[in-house]
Amino acid sequence: MRILIAPDAFKGTLTSRQAAAAMAAGIASVRPDVEIITMPLADGGEGTRDIFQNLYGGVVAHDILFFDDHGRSSVLIECATLIGLNLPSMQKINVFERGSSALGRSLLTALQSGVLDVRVALGGSATVDGGLGLLMALGCRVLDGDGLPVSADLNGLMQARSIEAGGLSALFKDVSITILSDVQNPLCGHDGAVCVYGAQKGIKAAQLSSVEAAMRQWGALCEKVFGLSVHESAGAGAAGGIGFAIQLLGKCCNVKRVSGAEQVMCASHFDQLVHTVDWVVTGEGRSDAQTLHGKLPFMVAQQANKAGVPTVLIAGEILDKQALQDYFAEMISATPEGVSIAQAMPRAEAYLADAAAHWAQEALS
Repeated sequence: MRILIAPDAFKGTLTSRQAAAAMAAGIASVRPDVEIITMPLADGGEGTRDIFQNLYGGVVAHDILFFDDHGRSSVLIECATLIGLNLPSMQKINVFERGSSALGRSLLTALQSGVLDVRVALGGSATVDGGLGLLMALGCRVLDGDGLPVSADLNGLMQARSIEAGGLSALFKDVSITILSDVQNPLCGHDGAVCVYGAQKGIKAAQLSSVEAAMRQWGALCEKVFGLSVHESAGAGAAGGIGFAIQLLGKCCNVKRVSGAEQVMCASHFDQLVHTVDWVVTGEGRSDAQTLHGKLPFMVAQQANKAGVPTVLIAGEILDKQALQDYFAEMISATPEGVSIAQAMPRAEAYLADAAAHWAQEALS
């Protein structure tokens, strides 16, 4: 019997490596005879940089991973490290005062280093500024109706009426940008950045319609200036619209979007290893209908199902089980009944190990 444990990070609680180790310990405690293989993964969100460094080596400087990919000098910039929803610096300020300029400054630093292969992991952001802050950090001027510069945040997005984007072509000459995105959402609409993710980032229900209207206006304004229509592209709504802003840079350089999960799984050779195991166990902090929009556990289950290998989902919290049940053989919440998520977080490793042990005892007996 061989089991492959391939989880994502449990946001704000456990890295994917810690989660995999806890699951493995739990299973081994009741089935020491089982061969367990751990493969910590990521999908473009929190932990992606660490996984890339484990796979490729390299050095982290200025929060950027500089590494060599088969002879090509490359960098990886992780959104969650700079403007992540779990960062105390983000949590203590209002969502309208959060922006993506820190990501833009890191991108500028990478470009100034001379690296031409840039990868940006876009999951886990705290912002909903449509990438306005990022573009301003790269040199764009965004002005309000009176011709004055706006702030580089969601407040600025609400006031933006014009944008000047000169100078970007020289900055991005010969550069290739790969977006690692954990979602496929467009910029606007029912499945867009505001409607799907706005509330969890702090936008109140009464504010959603006005922010959505401002995002639509921002999208139209940018597309007119850049001469590209990308607001409906897959991943444009990633990271509160940063995916949209980076795709606009396709006017100046080569930009492509890939599934963050698929990229990491391919580099980890998941597709080969899955054919050699009897079970796959995956997990994340919270699983719900959004998991089906390219999140790591869903991508793991898809590949495992194609190989004829059943997948078990163990998460801190599981909602929308009906939507998930077609993809997972079993779904287990690691949080004991009567215990809140906040109460469970300090004991996450122990609860995760207990949940894995309970599953192994029941399913592998």
